[in-house]
Amino acid sequence: MREEAGAAHDTAFVTFPCSHKEHPLARPDYISVWVSATGIPTEPEGDERPQKDAYATLAHSFALAQAKELGCEDNGGLKTKPSLIPAS
Repeated sequence: MREEAGAAHDTAFVTFPCSHKEHPLARPDYISVWVSATGIPTEPEGDERPQKDAYATLAHSFALAQAKELGCEDNGGLKTKPSLIPAS
């Protein structure tokens, strides 16, 4: 998804760089977006992949919205849709 990203059955995060065209020589700021369950989450029964994918998609969507709102160059490198295939 980006620089760093991770997901579990009850939480996910995305970290992306935010640079601006007006300051091409400046190092980018790195922004992390986290989403997590409230209350006392329970371990899902069976395959937890759908829940991980849901949290990853939510974190990615929020990170993309933040990148757009902050005016990050190339939307922080975030694509329109998240890649839900785990990196090896």
